[in-house]
Amino acid sequence: MNYYLTHYKNSFFTDILEFLNIVTIVEPLPEETSYKHDDTVAPESIHHDDDDIESNIAHEGTYDNLGGDDNSYHTNLERIATVMSGNSVPDASMTTTSNNKKKDIDEEKQLCGTDSNSTSNSNSNDNSNEKSDSDDSDDPFLVSWENTSMEDNPLNWSTFKKSFMMAEVMLLGCVTYMCSSIYTPAQGTIAEEFGCGHVVATLNLSLYALGYGIGPIVFSPLSEVAKIGRQQIYFYTLFVFFLFQIGCATVKNMGGLIVLRFFAGIMCSPALATGGATVADMVTLKHLSICLSTWDLGATCAPIIAPIIGAAMLVAKDWRWIFWFMTMIGGFTLVLLFFFFPETSHQNILARRAKRLRKQTGDPRYYTKQERLDSQLTSREIMITTLYRPWELMFKEPIIMAFDLYIALAYGAFYLFFEAFPLVFTNIWHFTPIESGLAFLGFAVGTAFSYPLLFYFLRTIINPKIKTNTVTPEMFLILMMWVGWCLPLGLFLFGWGAGTHWIVPIISEIFFQLSLWSLFQVTYSYLASCYPRYVASVFAGNGLIRSIFACAFPLFGVIMYENTGTKNYPVGWGSSILGFFTLLLTAIPFVLYKYGPAIRARSKFSG
Repeated sequence: MNYYLTHYKNSFFTDILEFLNIVTIVEPLPEETSYKHDDTVAPESIHHDDDDIESNIAHEGTYDNLGGDDNSYHTNLERIATVMSGNSVPDASMTTTSNNKKKDIDEEKQLCGTDSNSTSNSNSNDNSNEKSDSDDSDDPFLVSWENTSMEDNPLNWSTFKKSFMMAEVMLLGCVTYMCSSIYTPAQGTIAEEFGCGHVVATLNLSLYALGYGIGPIVFSPLSEVAKIGRQQIYFYTLFVFFLFQIGCATVKNMGGLIVLRFFAGIMCSPALATGGATVADMVTLKHLSICLSTWDLGATCAPIIAPIIGAAMLVAKDWRWIFWFMTMIGGFTLVLLFFFFPETSHQNILARRAKRLRKQTGDPRYYTKQERLDSQLTSREIMITTLYRPWELMFKEPIIMAFDLYIALAYGAFYLFFEAFPLVFTNIWHFTPIESGLAFLGFAVGTAFSYPLLFYFLRTIINPKIKTNTVTPEMFLILMMWVGWCLPLGLFLFGWGAGTHWIVPIISEIFFQLSLWSLFQVTYSYLASCYPRYVASVFAGNGLIRSIFACAFPLFGVIMYENTGTKNYPVGWGSSILGFFTLLLTAIPFVLYKYGPAIRARSKFSG
């Protein structure tokens, strides 16, 4: 207990300030504080230009390491195939068996002489790092995992510990995703109490979605810094999120509620952006796909189940109890993380070991590779990576632009359902709030159908190609060529079948979700295989544009339905407008399957 109090009190904000100070350094570290261990054997400085920054801020488990020379290309695609959820993967060299943890300081000093590729954050495409990595292999002051890993390595934790950690990460994702849609059943009640219009009330949903698209721009790079890691990011952001829920439950005006919801969305973003990376820290490639799919199950189903819970709170008490409920489960999760959530970031674990060795021996020469990389980052490089490059890639690369538009439109349509459901299930079929919440379960059924389809696709299409080294990025597009038509079908069926029977719009949800979930897997896998060197920026831009659409669509949804609807078909033409757009976008996988290789060959960012 004392360790946690001291650790959280003294470490997190100090580490952030130290990092912010470090990244402004342009000159090499002073000799007396540098990591070289004598005058003859010094770690070579690593050159970083704007094009190499992706590999500098990412840890060993991100897609930035999926790039490589021609000999490693198919191996990289095999790793992508196991991460269809688009999250980070640990290096295969870290899948060693567990030995007893070496506790004695002399034994720890012996551990520092063996380099492991698994802890290297250098991108394999960065030729300037190759010589440095080779020189580091015999450096007795380099702190890294041995070939026979220690118990500190998350890959070597017990099955029970990994399962418990998985459950915690799932719970964290569920809490934050649930908060987005749990508010929707009470939207009309809140608008009436505060005397505001429907569009203003909808901002509580829209700005929350925008917030969790903006948050990763800040928190994702911080979680990859060796001194900070993931544990502290999760804890402190969840703590602020918890406080914002109390504010939402006690707020006295709509303006305050909107502001609190927006910042709550920002604070919840680490669980959504980094959760998959935490899972990948703990499992080997053999089990990664199953574990990531399990984690994604919670993130997918939480916003679907949330309206049911919100409706129950509204009926049993009032709308404020929705946020008191979020406060309670947020507080429970916070306590759980505080006492039972150890660090999983390999780089942070190694950095803390190096810090301990420096303190115990009085020798400042112990270091990790990520500490060295962090020390050479500049503010300009970080600004380019987080703010400029995502937009540059989006507007200069047709492949990225196409899939960003595709997935953003589909995701916006998903959030539009929260506005369309009251028009269909309340106005037409006179559902109660709880019954209207249950109507969202069609999306859960669609997700359940998506999982076996994904595994069938991997087993029959991707894995055989990997074994023969004939797989290409375009192979991942086949999945959307199979189910892309389900997206417009779901929209058309929802729009024109809403008045025939209440089961018809629920069936339409199954088709819609089957295509939407598959689109996410294809987008992550295809873009990661096309742009392995810049994947952090690619995904940052994709997440941001997706959140912008999710923010905007609910704001004009009801107005669109009111202006285009008829008495018998209130959501017919409104849903059809989106259906026609998504129908056009279904051509994207087919076009890129044929012309994608030529487009990538002309790109300066691809490969």
